[in-house]
Amino acid sequence: MASRPVRPLQPTRDERRLELARYFIDEVTPLLAAGEAYSDLSVARMIDAVGISRSTFYSYFTDKAALLTAMGEDITLDLAAAGARWFELGVPADRAALREALHPLFETYRRHQLLLRAITDAASYDPGMRELHANLVERAATGLEAHVKQVEVGGRPNPLDPRRVSLWLVWMLERGLYQLVGPVGDREAGRHLDAVVELVWRTLYVPA
Repeated sequence: MASRPVRPLQPTRDERRLELARYFIDEVTPLLAAGEAYSDLSVARMIDAVGISRSTFYSYFTDKAALLTAMGEDITLDLAAAGARWFELGVPADRAALREALHPLFETYRRHQLLLRAITDAASYDPGMRELHANLVERAATGLEAHVKQVEVGGRPNPLDPRRVSLWLVWMLERGLYQLVGPVGDREAGRHLDAVVELVWRTLYVPA
């Protein structure tokens, strides 16, 4: 029997940094839901909510922009895991199977929508946030591109341009989730999911 890789007994500094960021996600999200703007939250208030010392905070984050970057990196991992349900699906049997694969992506976005909005807003003036946002989109586009390359429609390779179609679909989803899905309730979010399913189904899986 092959032996399993030995996991280090101590997490790396970056692993500890992301683990701490997860605690902040849990505590900062309710503050944003109450109407606070991330730009108005002080470091003192956030570390008080999490229950750590200033020295611990500053040993991992230079400022609250660095904290937002770390929270964004952790959220990106959640979005990548949610998107994998779709990218690894192959050609869905029907719209219902596609909807089931896309649903985790919608729910993950909605769970993190307030922090993702803070990242998107900060990207307009902060180069670091802009890079984080661009990396988030690029990661999703790369995963979708690999999926499109593997899709066969009617027994033949999909004739679409995988890279450009993937970029358009990912940017459509990113903007749509931000503008249309984030502000609405469960029922309306479900209707938007149905609309996206129809668009993706007709774009990727229906023979031309």
